[in-house]
Amino acid sequence: MSEPTPDATAPAAPVDSVPVPVPTPAPAPVAFVPVPKKRHRGRTVAIVLVALALVVGGVVTILTLQSNANAQQRPQSMTRIVTAQKGTQTTQVSLTGTLAPRTQSDLSFAVSGTVTKVYIKVGDQVKKGQKLAAIDNSSLKDAVNLAQANLTSANASYTEAVDNSASSASIKAAKARIDSSKAALDSAKKDLANAVLTSSIDGTVAVLNLTVGDTVGSSGGGGGAGGNSSAASSSTAAQVSVISTATWKVNATVGSADLGSLKAGQKASIQADGAAQPLEGTVASVGIVASSTSNNGSATFPVVVNIAGKQTGLYSGTTATVVVTTATAENVLTVPTMAISTVNGKTQVNRLTTPVPEADLQGQGRVAADVQVETTPVEVTVGRVFGPNTEITAGLSEGDQLAITIVMRQPSGNATTGTRQGGGGNPFGGMGGLGGGQVRQIDPGGGGGGQQRQPGQNNGQISGQATGQNQRNG
Repeated sequence: MSEPTPDATAPAAPVDSVPVPVPTPAPAPVAFVPVPKKRHRGRTVAIVLVALALVVGGVVTILTLQSNANAQQRPQSMTRIVTAQKGTQTTQVSLTGTLAPRTQSDLSFAVSGTVTKVYIKVGDQVKKGQKLAAIDNSSLKDAVNLAQANLTSANASYTEAVDNSASSASIKAAKARIDSSKAALDSAKKDLANAVLTSSIDGTVAVLNLTVGDTVGSSGGGGGAGGNSSAASSSTAAQVSVISTATWKVNATVGSADLGSLKAGQKASIQADGAAQPLEGTVASVGIVASSTSNNGSATFPVVVNIAGKQTGLYSGTTATVVVTTATAENVLTVPTMAISTVNGKTQVNRLTTPVPEADLQGQGRVAADVQVETTPVEVTVGRVFGPNTEITAGLSEGDQLAITIVMRQPSGNATTGTRQGGGGNPFGGMGGLGGGQVRQIDPGGGGGGQQRQPGQNNGQISGQATGQNQRNG
């Protein structure tokens, strides 16, 4: 390739000329780029590990709770050993009522007047015939004087008719006037005497509805607004009530179901408020006309129970519980009703094939965990029911040991038949009524008396009350 030829037209540069420097362009501005922060890798790893631990712990907790729930829902059984025993059995009826004095005198003025004297106050001890209150008797004295004058006049008229040989009709009329005047005088004297209210018995003033200034009698009624009263007596209409505090009674009621078993003369035990010990008593009367009827149609009948002997420290109107013994049977063989079941139409019990020694039994007849119990179903004939116990008339002998096995299922939700619910209740609370002083009780401490299964029931359901409501399918 040939080199380029210089342009002939271009002027020649002077020899001594200095080259002119070419200006350098300014550098472009540099954009700011932030330096990335250093990542805390150790902290991130720790957070991940904690979250992982929480998840694992939650899973373990859920699995544990499910395992416990499954374990709780597994049926658990408890066996009790009871013994067939002979003894005296009774049937009883429980009543509730209020205390009242057996002798009570309700007093009110029989004549009208204004109260001028009140001699007593509530709680005072009074004697028969003692003055209690008095009214203004001035008008009553005038009535006596007038009746006396009328009688004197009638006597004079009669004497005059006889002396003057009046007709028989006139003499009879004069005699009748005398009789009428005598009756009027007697009535006026009685009214004057009734101006003073007196006690008809020895006793204690329980009600006082009188104050000075009250108007009483047929026109004024009972005590005025300022009258004092006491709730110790139910006779609030009386102006004064005097009660005898030596002898007492219980005014109780009974339902129609137990009415037929109660009779006058039956023995009773009374637990009264204010009495440290139970009191003895006797049924005095049993009403045959209902005293009240509830909304559902059930009727209650009045029963009066007299408390024996003289008592102190009792108060009229307080509550009393009465237990009446309606029947007594001696030398009766009984077992707890809960030990009896019906299978294929046969009434039977589970009798131990080999008796368990007392040493192998724990409290309340519980069987030790390492003791094997073998039973044989035995058909029995039942008789009367005595509370928690049932009479056995055939099939068992005194001293035979019986097994009662209760199967329990813990609840997973609402209570149904065959489950137990309730926070603090004894799971065997419903079995509290087994003993009755005759046999070993089945753990009575937690639930009081339960309802025992009667002969002829198949389901074996046991219900009782503890802190919660217990139901077990047996």
